[in-house]
Amino acid sequence: MKTNSLFDKVGLYILLFATLLFAASCANQNTKKTVKKTDQESVSVKKAAVHEEVQDTVMFKKKLAFFEEFDLNKDKKISQKEYMAMASSKFDQLDKNHDGKLTVKEFDLVSTIAQKGQNYITKPAFLAVYEKKFQKMDKNKDGYVTMEELDVREN
Repeated sequence: MKTNSLFDKVGLYILLFATLLFAASCANQNTKKTVKKTDQESVSVKKAAVHEEVQDTVMFKKKLAFFEEFDLNKDKKISQKEYMAMASSKFDQLDKNHDGKLTVKEFDLVSTIAQKGQNYITKPAFLAVYEKKFQKMDKNKDGYVTMEELDVREN
């Protein structure tokens, strides 16, 4: 009987050792999964940061282009007078037949701006749209739009 008892003790130790090995193996697998998940999350965060940086660069370039077009006196701010002068000039460029009206053929956004039932927009109505745009861009209502105020997605 003592041999059985010794065998039982050795078997018990082997079983205990195997159980510990199995538990350690499972813990190691969970650690690997956690590390892998953390690595994937880190890569996702880095990709998002790069994407945001690219978007910021694109937005900054759009702001610069906007300022180059509208800041006529290059004082780093766009006055309402400068903005409206450029809007008036834009209307004149778009009005190919110089009849004082823009039709859908001349400017495809006419249908969104024109009054219901009309297929054209007059210069005063066109300038009124740009007046509203300027008022929306001029966040602090000082009559000027600066780089800080400008959100090119609004234009």
